[in-house]
Amino acid sequence: MSFIIVIAKITPKKGCIDTIVEISKELIETTLSEEGNIDYQLLQSTDEDTLTFVEKWESPEALQKHMASPHFQSFGAESGEFVENMEIQVLDATELKL
Repeated sequence: MSFIIVIAKITPKKGCIDTIVEISKELIETTLSEEGNIDYQLLQSTDEDTLTFVEKWESPEALQKHMASPHFQSFGAESGEFVENMEIQVLDATELKL
């Protein structure tokens, strides 16, 4: 089985972590019902300085459709001023034959 995993690590500006979490709620709820979404979580690091979205998608096409969706675009526009840095990794989770 093949699927796509996204790890999006967010470093909030000082004092903005709660704001980003609040803005994320609608994004998460809506995304979980999207066609092609397998899982979508927001996790906070144990040092509380970083938020990480961990996403699982059926295909690259499903991920692309998500990234073009109004709720994803809205999240980006609303959260942008509260984010210091964001690093995104997209992984092809096809099982490797070792």
